[in-house]
Amino acid sequence: MPQGYRKILGAEGESAACTFLEAQGFSVINKNFYAGRSGEIDVIAVKDKLVVFAEVKARNSEMFGGGIYSITDSKKKKLRASAKYYLLKNPQYNSPEFNIRFDLIIVKDGKVEWIDDIIR
Repeated sequence: MPQGYRKILGAEGESAACTFLEAQGFSVINKNFYAGRSGEIDVIAVKDKLVVFAEVKARNSEMFGGGIYSITDSKKKKLRASAKYYLLKNPQYNSPEFNIRFDLIIVKDGKVEWIDDIIR
């Protein structure tokens, strides 16, 4: 595997995820939001009064069980903490009128699979 391949694959996956979300009527409001030790949120999008924090997994094989198996309890904890930090920095979305949801977008072979509400 060439050096930097995973980074390129990840960037292409995030771009495909943004295009997909926009086609669903969402507006992408942030990409690669870095929340310090908490981690990073790949894509943040809004539609009406719904804010989606999306984890994007770009894959070129089903090795290790595919993208869904990367969402561990530890990853969920980091996503929650990163979202909390984002909402502190962006209070316009931190109100009772907005609903918050965590989604997973898997990009494989040019196809997008959208799994909504991965954290309950």
